Amino acid sequence: MRIYNGDEEYKRKPAYRSRVSVEPRKREKRSHLCNMLVKYMKLYCRYTKLAGFRYFVEEDSSWFDRLLWTLVYAMTVPALIYTIIEGYQDIMENPCFSSIDAELISVQSLDFPGVSICSINRINRSAAMEMANELFQANVSRFSVGEIFDMIMQLGDLYDSHFIKQNRSYRIDHFFDHLYGSYDLAQIMKRLTPQCSKLLAKCRFHDEEKNCSEMFQFRKTQDGFCCTFNYATKADDIDLQNGVDHRLAPLKVENLGEDGGMSVVLNTFLDEYAYPIFPISGFKVTIFNPHDYPDMTSGGVIEMFVSPQMQKNVDMVAIVSYSTTNVIPYALQHRHCVFAEEMASVRASYTYSDCIVDCKIADILHHCSCVPFYLPNRESKRVCNLEDIPCLLQHKHRWSSVIPNSDLYNDGIEESSKVLHCQNCYPLCNDMTYNAKMTNTILSPGRHQTKLLNDVHIENQSALNVFFSNFGTIKLKQDVVYRWYELLGDASGIGGIFVGFSLIAVVEFVYFVGLFVFELLKGPDSSDAAEDESGRKRAPIQVIYWGELYPRTRPALMPKRRDNY
Repeated sequence: MRIYNGDEEYKRKPAYRSRVSVEPRKREKRSHLCNMLVKYMKLYCRYTKLAGFRYFVEEDSSWFDRLLWTLVYAMTVPALIYTIIEGYQDIMENPCFSSIDAELISVQSLDFPGVSICSINRINRSAAMEMANELFQANVSRFSVGEIFDMIMQLGDLYDSHFIKQNRSYRIDHFFDHLYGSYDLAQIMKRLTPQCSKLLAKCRFHDEEKNCSEMFQFRKTQDGFCCTFNYATKADDIDLQNGVDHRLAPLKVENLGEDGGMSVVLNTFLDEYAYPIFPISGFKVTIFNPHDYPDMTSGGVIEMFVSPQMQKNVDMVAIVSYSTTNVIPYALQHRHCVFAEEMASVRASYTYSDCIVDCKIADILHHCSCVPFYLPNRESKRVCNLEDIPCLLQHKHRWSSVIPNSDLYNDGIEESSKVLHCQNCYPLCNDMTYNAKMTNTILSPGRHQTKLLNDVHIENQSALNVFFSNFGTIKLKQDVVYRWYELLGDASGIGGIFVGFSLIAVVEFVYFVGLFVFELLKGPDSSDAAEDESGRKRAPIQVIYWGELYPRTRPALMPKRRDNY
């Protein structure tokens, strides 16, 4: 009789025993997962607060009840999801809104605006004649003083390129090349421009008479070199990308009324007109933010004309706009503004006007390889001369039609090549703009008994008053339409309308999912292992001792057999 060892039997049929032992184990795991999933789904349906779920698991529910609630949820759940998604997308497209803040701001805490005063005459006759005499005495040409004077008038085309350049046999810049060699055209234009020391006759500020030379500076503007007041920047051509803050502390508003603002008497000098940029006489006045380059295309300046024998009274109104920190997480194309801290890596002091101006300068450099003398030359590029006028004329329409942050406009405008796109230029979220109410008063020849015009004999002079008359100012606040908890409450309310959803349903769902995962990770217990694949319980396995295999009468016969042995 042959006795087989268990190990030998395992070695003889390894493939069969592997198939018998491994496959049932996989089925047991799969069966355990399905059983657990069904178990907790039933528990959730039985105890959830959502309407109608209990009808799916109650034994006394009819097929009609289950079918009815299935159809209800088949229609309401997609409608619920669609409504929430559409509402959320609409909020994300317009997440911010502006409103008038009820808080009153005192005018005395505001910056006084910058003011630039430019004579309509851009080339002073006496200055041009003086330069013509210098060129004539240098004997660099055979032309007379009058002919050289007429050539100097060619420089006026650098102000206004609308005029078609005429064929000239000899240009004034040829004289400069022979006389000076390498010359600074900006300094030449500054010399030809009417000087502030002659234009400004009398100045007052904060109800005190001031020295005009101390109040005003001769600085670059969009109209060339002009007399500027409260232009709070260090220099015209300073590089803004080297980390240096070019801003200065501007003057503040201290007093209200006409006498408490900035007042100035202007000399017209009509006999000095050699190249007026408009078919009128007088002055062009620009009011702007003191930290901005006064550029009209940025939309933040106020322009006006002051005629001879006229007094212009400008009653200023400041508009303060600020944004809360709640708008920071949203994209720029949605909040339409930037915080100065966000642009610190680009430049130390970001302003919307400077961004537009730098965008224009970059485009002029790209097309004409030069910078007009009246624009900030931050990188010491070549200054445009008379040879560049045809190029400036060809592309001038681009620099007059600037589109910032072009995501606000339709595709047709974006694809146009006739406008300049400055896509990275956004207004500041915390900024201040100015509005003005203007009135004109005729100054009859003679003397006037006012603080500004006292002891001033009026002939062709003009007068300008820029002041604040209202104590308070307008304050605009930008904030988000919905905060996160408002969005959550809105979504919960919509869910309650459709399926009776509330936040407690989320807690219930998370609770049952947690129980399911916890029991799944714990593994099957003894009661689960006793269930077979069909779901029926098997008899538990018990320990059997060898003595129990013998009949009960066997122990009584054992002694006799030992005796016979």
